Amino acid sequence: MSCDKNSQNENIKNKLEEISGEPVIIGILAEESPKVIYEKLYPLKKFISQSIKRPVLIEIAKDFKDLENKIRENKVNLLIIDPATYCELKWSMKNRIFPLLKPEGEIAETRSVFVTKQGKNIDKIFDSLGKKLALGDEKSSFSYLIPLSMLRDVDISIKDFKSVDMLQKEKKIALSVLIGEHDIGAMSEITANTYLKDGLKIIRYSEPTPRFLIAYINNFQQQEVQTIKNTILGQIDKQVLISIGVEKFVQAEDRDFDYIRVLIRNLKGKDYIEYGPKTIKVAILPLYSPLTIYKRYDPLMRYLSEKTGYEFKLVIPKNFEEFIKIVSEGKVHFSYQNPYVFSIVSKQYPIKVLTITAGEDCTSDEGICGGERYRGVIITKKDNNIHKIEDLKGKKIMIVSPTSAGGFLSQKICLEKRGFNINKDFQLIDAKRQEKVIIGVYKQEAEAGFIREAALSVWSDEVDLSKIKILDYGEYLPNWPFAVVNNNVSDLTMKVKKLLTQLDDPFILKKARIKSFKEATDEDITTLKKLSD
Repeated sequence: MSCDKNSQNENIKNKLEEISGEPVIIGILAEESPKVIYEKLYPLKKFISQSIKRPVLIEIAKDFKDLENKIRENKVNLLIIDPATYCELKWSMKNRIFPLLKPEGEIAETRSVFVTKQGKNIDKIFDSLGKKLALGDEKSSFSYLIPLSMLRDVDISIKDFKSVDMLQKEKKIALSVLIGEHDIGAMSEITANTYLKDGLKIIRYSEPTPRFLIAYINNFQQQEVQTIKNTILGQIDKQVLISIGVEKFVQAEDRDFDYIRVLIRNLKGKDYIEYGPKTIKVAILPLYSPLTIYKRYDPLMRYLSEKTGYEFKLVIPKNFEEFIKIVSEGKVHFSYQNPYVFSIVSKQYPIKVLTITAGEDCTSDEGICGGERYRGVIITKKDNNIHKIEDLKGKKIMIVSPTSAGGFLSQKICLEKRGFNINKDFQLIDAKRQEKVIIGVYKQEAEAGFIREAALSVWSDEVDLSKIKILDYGEYLPNWPFAVVNNNVSDLTMKVKKLLTQLDDPFILKKARIKSFKEATDEDITTLKKLSD
């Protein structure tokens, strides 16, 4: 026993001698109490320490400015931060901060949510208008940036609330809603879930987003950075993952957070998106929110990047008008748009069709419906006195845009065939987005609305669709074309065309909500160009 005890002491002594040198400092913003933060991160801290044989310390910054100062003064080496904080820091300190790892798996991502207290007469986001709203720190992804983007998506601004207060911490927001100081609050789903048993109720969710990422500062030796990355990816203990609440880590790339930069640009007017010399820009018509568009089409961009050796990146304009402007000026390499917008742009710029889309969202069941054509619908509220198209004459109708195919052109062609003058017989309101039309009809800001048929399935969680009815259907149109705009590398254009038409990856197709891409025929091209005549 004496020998065993001496052996144990010798092992402890050896381990202590192995871990030596200057400590590595992990910087983190205080979203929770220091005690909770230390308890969650201690196993990870210990694991990193053992992998690089150096002591590791956790430095909790009191706010964004404090963390920024610690980085500038070289007081931290690693960061564990949320995506919006990363984007802000990356821009303010170029070439100093680099992404390393991000969690992956179902529990690795969380959603921004709006919450209220059970028992209040608030079931949808629109029920909270005119009431008190609580938000978090303006650098936060989950309690500020994404929630404001969610409101913007449904045409709600902070001016629509009685008051808006910045409570900084998510815990304070939850408690304020529970005690009745605020009627509604924004936070991460993870935080909200801890208070559901106390009476908190979630009324709206965002798309899921990585909860955090691990980044490193350029004052950290590359050899140790690689060691940390390799050991976390290949050797991390399951108990470490359980402690921080993730399933696994994967390598992070800067482009992983471009959608956050789009939200920042749209809300704050700051354009943090950067493009390298081998970047190929693909403009996507903003039919839905930036986060939805990114989730749908970024897998396709990564597929094209992997197969071509170029970096394909999404360009998500603020609205249809901005899309038409940047494509007509040849500021992107490829574009993906509805057939009507393609027809308009093709008269201003020599844009060329590569492929036509087949399939779209279903309106009832999960999956992909439709083929190489799609149509718009005319919707109205069930409890009004609109029963047929003739009842709409002289009434207000919300349209997605005069350049929308499924939200204007399809219905226009159908109505004109029936003898109506679209501009004289109805009062048209340009709502800019599909969801704004649905919500406008729901809120009775107009008697009817023109939307793409599939849009009803996308926004089924936002409004009570049992109160909405389809009054009539529009004319079928060719589906969305993928086009080459400004690309001097003809070999790349042909390769992209081949890659799209041969694409059969079920994951990429399902994410994009399509069945396939088919090669455009001469008849397709002729039809598309005539749509704006």
